[in-house]
Amino acid sequence: MIFKDDDFWNPVITTRQVIEGTDTVACLTLDEEGDWQAFGFEPFTDDDLDAISVEEMLQSDPTLAFAPDMECGESAVRDSKDSPWEIVKE
Repeated sequence: MIFKDDDFWNPVITTRQVIEGTDTVACLTLDEEGDWQAFGFEPFTDDDLDAISVEEMLQSDPTLAFAPDMECGESAVRDSKDSPWEIVKE
């Protein structure tokens, strides 16, 4: 995925488990408003939600840099941290 310099400070909605490294990002979404969401394999509650910068997200999981380029409204999913990303249309 190609990020512009100003993208690195944009927020990513994710979970405490992903941030702490106890879960791996399974679904990466660029929503209709251009906001990022990165959710793992494990179930979570609203209390688990948090926001970090794109830069922090990439430091937490460098494999996200290999996600495909996406348009607003698209998601990319993978079966494991080592699996290739696949774009899904909602």
